[in-house]
Amino acid sequence: MVSKKALAIGVIVTVVVVVVIVVPSVLLTQKAEFRETFMKKCLEFPEEEHICETIWTNFEQAYVGKEKCNFSDQNYDQLFAETPFKHPCGKTMFWSKTKDLVHKFTKKRDCFFTLEDTLLGYVLNGLSWCGEKGNNETFTENCEDCLNNPVSSFWKIASTRFAQYACEGASVMLDGERKEPYDSNSFFGGVEVPNLQPPKVKNLTVVLVTEEIRACTCDSLGTLRKDLDQRIGCACKAVTKSRVETCIEDNTPCGACW
Repeated sequence: MVSKKALAIGVIVTVVVVVVIVVPSVLLTQKAEFRETFMKKCLEFPEEEHICETIWTNFEQAYVGKEKCNFSDQNYDQLFAETPFKHPCGKTMFWSKTKDLVHKFTKKRDCFFTLEDTLLGYVLNGLSWCGEKGNNETFTENCEDCLNNPVSSFWKIASTRFAQYACEGASVMLDGERKEPYDSNSFFGGVEVPNLQPPKVKNLTVVLVTEEIRACTCDSLGTLRKDLDQRIGCACKAVTKSRVETCIEDNTPCGACW
């Protein structure tokens, strides 16, 4: 007859064995699923399909084996050097608090490009990732629970470079129904505006989305005119949300939308 003590020991050993086997399996699943999603989205850019493996390798090298907290933006330098923006720089569209509407608008036309319409922005939009010091795995949970993590650092450097890439006439879509449509602490106000580079960028057009038609000026949008380099011109055009939605549905040429 097996003693109770022996049975207890057997149970403990079994539990330990299961934990040792299951945990690596979970990690492998996270990495495999993340890589599958990454590659699938990358391959949706036909002109880039031949370099998706290289992009993945450069991307992975940026964060794998590194702590997720106090993550340096510079870790992505090689990734961006190997994956430069290719959209027309004069068709750059920024946004703040209008994510769904602006992406519905740019999806059906090629007269404007948001960061999320570029290769890296598209692939990584909505994803979360991080590494761990001394570990070669990719994690997809609890990656954004500290400041300067791999995800926030990516979007910060991506927004910086996106703004630096802009030229000629840049545009931004803001929510005119908010008390302060322009927020100097947002990605647009805190990262992109300071990185617009005159004389390459000559002017900025603010598309202020409202419920009703009303006048607007850049001077009325908080500290935007003050934050924007004085060598860059600024114009504000108010347009109703219904008008933008009609343009989306009817595929109206961009110039006729506001």
